Formats: sequence, C-alpha cells, structure tokens
Amino acid sequence: MDCFASSHDELMDIVIGSFPGLPGVTHREVVFVTKLYRQASDWRSGTLEPARARLVSAEPLREQPAFAPDRVDAALLDELTRDGRASWAELGAACGVSPQTARRRVERFLATGYIALRCDTSTSAQQGLREVTLVLNVPAQHVDDVGRYFAALGNCRLSAQVLGAQNLLVTLWVRNYLEVQTYERELSERAPGSTVISRQAVVRTYKRLGHVLDESGCSRKVVPLSLWRNGS
Repeated sequence: MDCFASSHDELMDIVIGSFPGLPGVTHREVVFVTKLYRQASDWRSGTLEPARARLVSAEPLREQPAFAPDRVDAALLDELTRDGRASWAELGAACGVSPQTARRRVERFLATGYIALRCDTSTSAQQGLREVTLVLNVPAQHVDDVGRYFAALGNCRLSAQVLGAQNLLVTLWVRNYLEVQTYERELSERAPGSTVISRQAVVRTYKRLGHVLDESGCSRKVVPLSLWRNGS
C-alpha cells in the first residue's frame, strides 16, 4: 500500500493507529520514500501520435510564489479528486465560485507544484502491459545512477530511493515477465554488488488515487482525498 500524508506524524498515525486495527493484519513493514527519480505522473505510454501529444503538452505555467491554501482551494481539490476532467464552470459551481476563480486557483496550484496532472488507464486498455516492481539494494555509490537509469526508461512508472532493508524501488510496465531478467542483468553491470530483494507482479489494483477500481481497472466510485483537514 502507498500512503501519503502531510507530515511524518500524520503518517505514523495511519501506520501505527489505523493499520493494526484492520482484520487480518499480522505484520507491517514501513519503507520511507526519500528521493523520487520518476513518478507515475511522469510516465508516458507512447500511444498518442506526435501531433496529438503536443496538444496535451501545454506550455509550463509561469512560476508563482508559495502560498497557504484556504477552504476554497481544499474544496476545489476535493472536486478534482472526484472528476479530474471537470470543466471550470462545473468546478466553480460545485465550490461556490466563478469559473474564472476556479481556473485561476487551479492554475496557481499547478504553477506552484502543489498538484500535477496525471492520466491512468484501465487494465483492459493497456494492450497486454503488466506491472512489475523490483525491490533492490544498490551500493550507495551507485544508487543515484541506477535510479536515474530506470527513470529514463520509457516503460518506467516509478523509480524511488527508499529507506529500509532496501534502498531502491522500481516499477516497470512489461509485456513478458522474462523482460525483468534483462533489467537485472543491466543492473549487475551498472552497479556490481546490487541485490534484488524481491520481485513483485501486480495482478490487480483495487484503488488508485482515491478511485476504487473494478476487475477491469475501471473506476467505480471515489473516496475523496482530503488533502487538508478542515480545509486548512
């Protein structure tokens, strides 16, 4: 399970407070992400034609200074969690502001890096791609190079340095599980002494970014992500 929190203390409340009370939980291991080389919002499937890809690759917004989000911002993010493709008019109506205000505030979120755009597809639309995660222990002098190597691969969904018995976690899309051996051979050449702690094949994803998924990977309901408690 991936857990996100606004602070270390809040994360510990989830891991120590909520998890032990769940039925069937007998063990837990917490691994902290300490550095991201690539995350899911950076992944591109490569299925769009170049002309169409340019249409959805908007020019970067002008960088803005940091700010403290308020209740309107929190409401907008709740609505975007439910429907990331909602129009400015729909967002504004749901939050009691004008479409112009909704657009200005969301663009401010994007420009300051509070949120990022991301698109996921159902498993039925992934054309045979399978999700595999490698949990690695890489010598310290090589971990950054290896993390960036995986991040540069077109089929890499996640490359992250972590703190635990392992120090690198990589998620890849593959068409055949045997492809994993190719990446392991490359790893041994780039970083001698590296160890594969585990290999994990994802057979089903139950929830992603608040969306509860069915067996085909389609969103069936949403559990909104409350990014700020009490809108602050």
